[in-house]
Amino acid sequence: MKWFAAKHALLAHLPVAVGLLLPLALLASLRPGRGIRPWWTAARYLGWAGLVGLGVSLVSGWSLGRAQGFLTPGRWLPPHGDPALPRHLLYATASLPVAIAALAAMHRRRKEHQGLGVLPLFLGLGWSALALLTGWTGQLLAHPAGAVLPRLVPPAVPAPPPAAPAKSAPEPAPGVPVRVLDYAALEPIQAWPVKSMAHGGRWIRVWVTPSAAAAYRAGAPLPDGTLAVMSTVEDRWGRPGPDPGPLYALEMKGGAPQFTFYWGRVPAASQAAMGGETRIFWRSPDPHLAGCATCHAQGPAPADQRSSWTPFRKPAPSPAAPAPSAPTH
Repeated sequence: MKWFAAKHALLAHLPVAVGLLLPLALLASLRPGRGIRPWWTAARYLGWAGLVGLGVSLVSGWSLGRAQGFLTPGRWLPPHGDPALPRHLLYATASLPVAIAALAAMHRRRKEHQGLGVLPLFLGLGWSALALLTGWTGQLLAHPAGAVLPRLVPPAVPAPPPAAPAKSAPEPAPGVPVRVLDYAALEPIQAWPVKSMAHGGRWIRVWVTPSAAAAYRAGAPLPDGTLAVMSTVEDRWGRPGPDPGPLYALEMKGGAPQFTFYWGRVPAASQAAMGGETRIFWRSPDPHLAGCATCHAQGPAPADQRSSWTPFRKPAPSPAAPAPSAPTH
């Protein structure tokens, strides 16, 4: 199911393509007269292809939501997060009964010289609209606002005039705890980066104090003094990209979590979302960390709600170098 869920973005292209093509076939099938029957077949073929693609996409999308912790047992909608996700689920689910009704209308008994009629056209246009809205909201989830897509050929533009100095926070590096920056000395929880939509769609790895690693993996309460640091990299076309993201740190003190957020260099594409800051260092009780405190009031997220979305292709381990042979005489 993990492999099936990871292919959701690929499988969703079929119902979106049908949403683009079906109105053309339905419009062509309206004309009465001889030779109209092939257009019936074209419209019905597209209808069945779209219905099968929609069903497969719904199942894979549901599996992906469960794997990433957005759909917990007993819930059909995510409790929080990007508002595009509930809309995406709503459009996808609503398109299923409309698709079934449109396909049933296409298979009404018709005479050889008659067109399919207005009812299949009306239902088909509604189905196409829902399919395109589903694809649009899915694209917003896969590529959040502010993501910069690479250009094959940079456009030739004149040099911009000197801009006003960007708003910058006070130099934070001296105040960042060394234990947070030295997160690689902790024990890693994931062997590979996993994608976390709850943390900006970035690829993450969690590092935990070795004595508390077993409790973290089991989702048990962490003892006081535990430090958990989440290193991140920015997403690039569905895989970990070259740009480092922020560091998120959680430290248990007095039975309550304390949070740290450090981003040494905020990319230009993300500065608007960060209030124009070029470098960020927030620590509890900074109001910017209210979202962290809401989601992690009891500490780390439960084990069954953590993302397990790994890259589609993992690099093969490099072969070990052969041991040098003893000289022979």
